[in-house]
Amino acid sequence: MKKALVLSLFVMLGVGVACSAQLQGTWDTWLKLDLTPFQLNSFYSFLDIQYLVGGWTLEAATIIDAAGLDNIWFEAYGSLGAFSAWSLVYFNPNPTTPAFVGFENGAEVSIAGVDIYALFGILPVGAGWGSGFALGGIGTAGDIRIGAEITWNLNPNLWFIFLYGLNGGVTDWTYTGCASDIWYPYWYIGALGAVQSGCDVVFSYITAIAEFPICCADVYVMAEFSCTGFDFLSFLAKNIDIGLDWLKIYELGITYDIDSKDIGFAFQIVTGDVLCFKPYFTIITGSDGYWTLDGIQLTALTLTCTVGGCEFYWGHIFDHWMMRYSGWMWPTNPSLGGPYVDDYYFGALGVGLVRSPMACVWSVYDSVGAVTYYPNEVFGIQCDEDSCCGGLFSFGVSNFFRVPAANEVLPANLTGIFGWMGTYVELTIGVGSNVSLVGGMNVTNLNGVEFITMGVQVAW
Repeated sequence: MKKALVLSLFVMLGVGVACSAQLQGTWDTWLKLDLTPFQLNSFYSFLDIQYLVGGWTLEAATIIDAAGLDNIWFEAYGSLGAFSAWSLVYFNPNPTTPAFVGFENGAEVSIAGVDIYALFGILPVGAGWGSGFALGGIGTAGDIRIGAEITWNLNPNLWFIFLYGLNGGVTDWTYTGCASDIWYPYWYIGALGAVQSGCDVVFSYITAIAEFPICCADVYVMAEFSCTGFDFLSFLAKNIDIGLDWLKIYELGITYDIDSKDIGFAFQIVTGDVLCFKPYFTIITGSDGYWTLDGIQLTALTLTCTVGGCEFYWGHIFDHWMMRYSGWMWPTNPSLGGPYVDDYYFGALGVGLVRSPMACVWSVYDSVGAVTYYPNEVFGIQCDEDSCCGGLFSFGVSNFFRVPAANEVLPANLTGIFGWMGTYVELTIGVGSNVSLVGGMNVTNLNGVEFITMGVQVAW
């Protein structure tokens, strides 16, 4: 009787809360099987549950792979009037070596047009632990917007918060880098970074930013000081109008430090409205410096055309390496400033280009030569229709080809007729409004049927 009474109480409480709250979530499970030889390649299951109540979201998520529980994290974020906050704690639940991984927090309050925020984190550093926090504020006076931040044991976060706000700057905790969910994704959890181990809290950085319009551009000025003194002073102009309709300069940055000056910029060839063909251009710079423009190179070309419920697509990559530039407000390095190149490839489904050859880029692995080969041409079709049970029925077929470069020697059985490397097929069937079944198969000329995949997607 007592148990029934307690149970009834919980049911009534749940009904009462449900009237003013919302429970939602997703559960994706994927299985990938190799056929040569037949074995489990990977298993992946992601469960994410969100409880929304009174402008706040309470979230719990976990990842399970073939070895068992991989990650567990809990997150809370929301706003109450002028006050907003978020908190994240995450663990590695490995049964043999379970560990606490990190604890990250942020809070912000708006007072008289000034946003004041605080950050705090406990994170691993090397073989130990580090803790740090930051205080910052961003305000506007006329056309000038000013921000300042001081950190202890934390790298500066002001630039990202200044551009995207507190939520957009540091709370995008998880993401998948794959073009198709059925290819095993990779995850990033957490945003802050402690810079010193131990529990001693010491001063790390003071950062200040000012933004103001000047004629035809928006100008940012940023200065940074560390515990060793002056670090750098940066000037960054964004959205520059140079009067050329075909050339757009997004950013031009100049950074001064104690004994050097770095210049970086970001530009793009403007092609106008793209109806179906999309060109990817790279400006070729001179050997005597990055300020000499020797020409324009067509590095890739894609085509998409929709007829009825089907999309036909084609793409060719002439050069995987595309020159890019960065105008970040930091001293030049290969990833944040100055000229650098990115490598682009076709994604799992072949639609569009994916930067860097991660696990979800379509490729063929030659186990004999221990070499991975990437296609430079694709064509395929994707169709979406209503399924019999009220869900969405869709399928996609992508065919990949490889045209050898000059003086390139490829394995004799890597490609078939017309340079065919392989085909990837994916099918999705909605068995209800919230449940979808997904299956895929990958066939290559080198290895035959390489693997099949199957998965279930549930959302509520």
